[in-house]
Amino acid sequence: MTREKLLLLDFDGTLCLGDAPVLFYADRVDALLAERGLSRHLAGSSVHEIVSRAFSANSLLVPQIQYDDAGTPLTVGSEATHEDAKAHPVSWPLQDGYQLVQLLARQAGLTDADSGQSFRAARRDLLAHGLENTDVHAPSGASELLAETRRRAVVVLATNSPAEAFAPWLHALGLSDAFDLVINDARKPLGMPAALLSARGAGGDAQARTAADQVLSAGDIWANDLEHVHALGGTTVLIDRFGTGLGTPDHRVEDFDALAQTIDAWSHSTATV
Repeated sequence: MTREKLLLLDFDGTLCLGDAPVLFYADRVDALLAERGLSRHLAGSSVHEIVSRAFSANSLLVPQIQYDDAGTPLTVGSEATHEDAKAHPVSWPLQDGYQLVQLLARQAGLTDADSGQSFRAARRDLLAHGLENTDVHAPSGASELLAETRRRAVVVLATNSPAEAFAPWLHALGLSDAFDLVINDARKPLGMPAALLSARGAGGDAQARTAADQVLSAGDIWANDLEHVHALGGTTVLIDRFGTGLGTPDHRVEDFDALAQTIDAWSHSTATV
């Protein structure tokens, strides 16, 4: 059976759930702030504490964010030119905990390169700690859904997570054999066009790529995961955990259960949902 459709999936916040990855990232940022004497910029709180409270309140608009007179967070829009800044610009409005950590880190005096290094170090910390000892988990039914979807569509994972030691993450989530292709270090959002091009060629037919209007992309960050696919006429599903209302996805859902229903309907349809 020819699989003419492509399901493109994000990892963190979509297939990899749990707050530990963000909090380990916050711990690394806190350590670097302390090392450089910059912790005072957080008004007596650690990044870990701030993010934990944000998760408990289900809101990313923490009082520690500093704004200019126009109401824009300080440092937003003043991107540097190094590679980490180009790949992962500071985002506003915020859509996930990683973006909150990066914004707080920058406002406290760290560079985006520092944040990128802290992120990668936190991934290593999690593996050393043991993913099974954290709240990291896949959504219920994810493995079964992807196996069923692959009967009708090519399934590709595109993530900014580094390729180094990524296999243990998939193993811990029970998703080691769930994808036709895994794209690591995707450098979304700026790297999304290249990632999508690779994904569209993952069906095994060297002569053809999946048509853009036969792509469904699902993720929790509009600019990273969905905006480019939307512009090309594909279908988009945004998991909007924090109710940001950002973007113009075809489907806006609160959790994976609702996403699964949309994917199932799309994979069985003869036209784009």
